[in-house]
Formats: sequence, structure tokens, C-alpha cells
Amino acid sequence: MKMFRKREGFLVAINQKPRRFTRSPYFHEQFMEEARRQGKSVVFWERARNPSLVFVNDWTVDFARLEAYRKSGIKIVLRIDGAGIKDSRNPRKDNIIYQTSEFCDALIFQSEFCKEIWQRSFGLNKPNYIILNGADQRVFSRYGPKTDFGFKRMIVTAARWRQWKGLDQVIEVFLKLKREDTGLVVMGDDSKVPAHPSIKATGKLAHSEMAKIFRKADLFLYLPWQDWCPKVVAQALVSGLPVVCSYRGGTKELVQDCGIIVHGAKDDDLEDFGPNPVNLDEAVNAVNSLLEKGERCRERQDLYLSTMVTRYFEVFEKVLEQN
Repeated sequence: MKMFRKREGFLVAINQKPRRFTRSPYFHEQFMEEARRQGKSVVFWERARNPSLVFVNDWTVDFARLEAYRKSGIKIVLRIDGAGIKDSRNPRKDNIIYQTSEFCDALIFQSEFCKEIWQRSFGLNKPNYIILNGADQRVFSRYGPKTDFGFKRMIVTAARWRQWKGLDQVIEVFLKLKREDTGLVVMGDDSKVPAHPSIKATGKLAHSEMAKIFRKADLFLYLPWQDWCPKVVAQALVSGLPVVCSYRGGTKELVQDCGIIVHGAKDDDLEDFGPNPVNLDEAVNAVNSLLEKGERCRERQDLYLSTMVTRYFEVFEKVLEQN
């Protein structure tokens, strides 16, 4: 039975409705549950008659609602998830995220990288803040049951696999390791892995099942062309896993000193979001180094979901104080 503290403070209305009975909650679902656990008042915006503040996650096409809020003097905060650019020559064209931002009083970026891309593409003339994504520390705890795949050493990776997530690079690095004692476990939808006795694909898993694999693993390997601030990396770090990741994007801002960052061929080209192959030798050396070290990373309370939600509400309070 879930226990929540008595509601206090101001009312926040959020644009996305939570699903019922999900084992892999989305950002807004985790946000709402943790905020309520902390005693905050957060509701789906269709259920909020007079919210103090509106929190838009990612984007909305309900511009009439945003305009009505704005005319009523209700503050609107947008969490930027990506940049929504379809045409690099005209980044504002058919860009729902940018269109949503025009109604907002403040922006929250997931990473410095996310802010930099936004500023280069659209300019930045609103109050803005950076809050890294967090992971539910109650689920992704270092302690608890583990899932054993029979490998002496285990590397894990996870994503909703699309081409730019770089699974091909992960597999290429793993095969180049040539470590007979080490296996690779690939979690997530749409993973295409070769038939290999040391590579296991699990498909999509509940967060609780992912946590069991993280606890057993030795490191997390994540090599996308670029990424804004991947929640799965926060989950791995909170679970205690050191991370080997690619340089371009916001992932390195999560990892900090809890892993090794490897470089790609186009790290400095922020205009090109296409393939950015990592230096394979550098990646292999990084993985071998962490496997030989054999240590968990330091405690990452800064990436706890509870810490993240607290920071959001600190921003909300600042926005409400704006004239």
C-alpha cells in the first residue's frame, strides 16, 4: 500500500495523464508519484480548476489551453525533451516543442548539452534551468535480488533501440574485447543482436527486473551517436554501475567521475546529428579498464528521483515569484 504525506503548498497541473498499473513508468508518472510522496499537489491538468502553475512535459498541441492559462496569469514551465528539429535549415518549421515553448514563462533543460543545442537553434530569452534526469532509488537500489545469466563478468546495455542509440557500436566493442569470461546483456525493445553464446537479449523489462540485472552486472555500456540525458544511464548509476559512454550529448554530464567517456569522430560538430562512430580501441580499453578494476561507482544521491523532483519544485517556486 502506497503512503503519501498530506498535500501542502501550491497546486501544479501537468499536461500528461498517468496510465494505470504500469511496471515501467514514464517520466511524468514517476514525477507525479514522487511529488505526491513528498506531499506536493500535482494533478493532470484536466482535473485542475485553478492551478498555481502548469508544468508541460515535452510538448502539447493544446495551444488554446496554454493561451487561456497565460491570460489568467498562470505561470507555465516547460521541460525540454530534445529539440524537435525536423529541418536543420529552418529549425522552427513544424516544431511542436518550439511552438509550445512560446507560451511558457520558463524552461527546464535536461542537460547543458540540451540547453546549448536549443540556444544555438532558437536563441534563449526566458528564465531557464538545468535539472538532470533521475532514477527511482527505491527501485534501482544497489541492494536486493539479482538476475544471473551465468557469466563470470557481465556488461549490460539498455534502450528503446533505434539506429542512433548505437547498439551496433556496443556489439562491435563487445566482440572486439575477446573476453571468454564476459557476457553482454541487451535490454529493451527492438534490439537486433547476432546469434552469439555470450550475448543475451531480454526485450523490454519492468523497472524492477532491470534493477536485478544492474545489480549483477559489472558495467553499463552506452554508445549512442548523441543523447540528451538518458534516464537509463541514471538508473544504472544509481544502481552502482560504472558507465562507459560516448562523448557527444548529455550522457557525460550524468556519468561525471563514475565511468569513462570515449570520443567519436564528430564530437565537435553540433550541426550534424548523424552517425558519430566512437574510437573502438578507446572504447575497448575503457571497458577492459573498468572490468579489471571491478568496483561499483560512488553513491549518486544527486541522481535520485527524490532529489530531481525537489529541484523541480524549487524551480517552480522561483517561477511563481517572478513578476
